[in-house]
Amino acid sequence: MRELTEHPDSDVFVRMTRGTATPEETRAAVRHLLQGCKVCAQRAAAPPEKANYEGVFKRLETRGIDRAIAQARHLEKEREEARLLHAELLRQEAVQGLSQVHSTRRYASLALCELLLQTARDLGVDDPPRARRAAELAVHVAEQLDLGPYGSPVVQDLRAIAWAYLADTARVQADLQLARNAMDTAELLLDQGSGDPLVRAELLGFQASLLTYSGRFDEALPLLNRVASIWRRAGDRHQLGRTLIKKGTVLGNAGESAAAVRLIRRGMDLIEPTREPRLLVCATHNYIWFLQESGKTGSVAGCLHGARLLYQRAGDRRDLGRLRWLEGKIATGKTAETALLAARDALAREGLAYEAALAAMDLAAHYAREGRGPDMRRQTHQMLPLFRSSDMYQETLVALSLSTGTPKSD
Repeated sequence: MRELTEHPDSDVFVRMTRGTATPEETRAAVRHLLQGCKVCAQRAAAPPEKANYEGVFKRLETRGIDRAIAQARHLEKEREEARLLHAELLRQEAVQGLSQVHSTRRYASLALCELLLQTARDLGVDDPPRARRAAELAVHVAEQLDLGPYGSPVVQDLRAIAWAYLADTARVQADLQLARNAMDTAELLLDQGSGDPLVRAELLGFQASLLTYSGRFDEALPLLNRVASIWRRAGDRHQLGRTLIKKGTVLGNAGESAAAVRLIRRGMDLIEPTREPRLLVCATHNYIWFLQESGKTGSVAGCLHGARLLYQRAGDRRDLGRLRWLEGKIATGKTAETALLAARDALAREGLAYEAALAAMDLAAHYAREGRGPDMRRQTHQMLPLFRSSDMYQETLVALSLSTGTPKSD
């Protein structure tokens, strides 16, 4: 655990108990305590020196200080208990875990909800089904939280983010109906929250991902502009770079490959690789992808050769599947077919249904270029039900319908 070097002022904890702290102060103090700050815990537990607290006693009642110390101790204890509850829930089956959350107040813990959201973040790459389950548990834990101990703004913020994580994990699994419903709930809850711009930025980022997934690029881009402005004002270069990479990816998906390459390159210059190692792999992949889409094929092979070691060191099966997909797109003949088949199957195994379908569509296009009509039609027929069932890009469904002679459903 990293050492915490910045600590809230002692007066903040007192203001929290009296209801006079601002939403920003409350949120920052609660999160600081839940990070396990031993300095603040020891400072709260130790007898105050008269010289240090004389001014405080003049302004505040002793009872208020006692309540602040008790709350600090309670949050520290909650954090320790949350680790045990977190492990207990994740050992259980999905239905049993949800039933447990609703059957007892033991799980009504802000720290537990934070741990479940961290699990959803960590598993989102390697195990989408388990990431979704962690997000579902986080939603149910957040809904059980009492407003009193933490303050309504903090709880509503956390509920909003939990629903947003559920929306994002549902999006990854192509369950767009659930994703949209969950995102609508997140927006309503955020309106009742603290108004913290950083929480707003996180939710807007999830909204942009959902809109992008549905092919609504023109709606996603303004949201990402707002997110970038928030991180720029906050002075967080890494998050700003992350947002520029995402915006570049949206532009590339919208067909603006040259603009995508420029923006992703700018974003890569801002991010801190040690802070989020996999982000560099994703950014590199998208950079090379849109470089190829922009027609600069002469540069692609060299970039791909240099990046291959980066993919292999990351060791993520999803990224390795995407690497094979990229290799298939720039190859020709039998080499292209072999790579695209391998990519399609690898992405499908990892639960990336949409990307597997797109790899299959590239394979169908490869067959078309080689005049292999029966193989092309077989490939498009196999992927068509997936696009229909998951409500993905409508223009893609139209293209597939035209290529196979299948009428588009309403």
